[in-house]
Amino acid sequence: MAYVRKTDILVDAIRTKVRTMSSTAQEQYGSSTLEIGSSEYNDMRKSVEAKTWAPNPDMQGKLPDDWCGTPRRVDVHVRNADAVVVARCYVENTVANPIRLSPEFKGDAYPDVTVSTAELTGAAKSWVNELSSNTAKRTEIRDQFILVEAQLVNFMDQHASLNAALTEMPELEMYVPDKYVAKVRAKSEPRAKVERPTNVQDLNIDVDALAAAAITHRMVTASGAS
Repeated sequence: MAYVRKTDILVDAIRTKVRTMSSTAQEQYGSSTLEIGSSEYNDMRKSVEAKTWAPNPDMQGKLPDDWCGTPRRVDVHVRNADAVVVARCYVENTVANPIRLSPEFKGDAYPDVTVSTAELTGAAKSWVNELSSNTAKRTEIRDQFILVEAQLVNFMDQHASLNAALTEMPELEMYVPDKYVAKVRAKSEPRAKVERPTNVQDLNIDVDALAAAAITHRMVTASGAS
């Protein structure tokens, strides 16, 4: 095995790989968009229109178009029961999908309309629920890899070489860029090197969590390539 000295560049490379793995794992839970003409989009448009007519629901659909709000686009903010914004999207005013808001919005080309989750129906409600679930999952994955990064950086600080670090914790290899692993495996003349051993438990490193995070990344990468 060739000797690979621990350097700031190596540690930064490990940190970068961890962050790349985190981003890849989160991609499968990326933010959804509303496709114009989809059932989710149409239900959202109807909910937005109904919200603006809420003070006078009997008037909706009974006033001339030039009395109504006919925006180019409506920016929609969806809030939950705690008034927290859980989704942001927009609906456009097109010939195929016309928008007629209450007269209050007449002349406003790009109004903001806030809709509560309780006011959503059908596919729009399902879309927001899925979006909220995805957001929570992305946060969980991000936090998992933030912990992994901190633990690995701390672990590397205890070693003078990548060789010693890998010997003590083989799971580290999953987070080391390939070029460094290749250097370690390359043949070289033996070099005498005395290093102070460290204990994974003393550093409170969750080896199972490291392996789980890496496996999550590999599964996402494999599914994306298939």
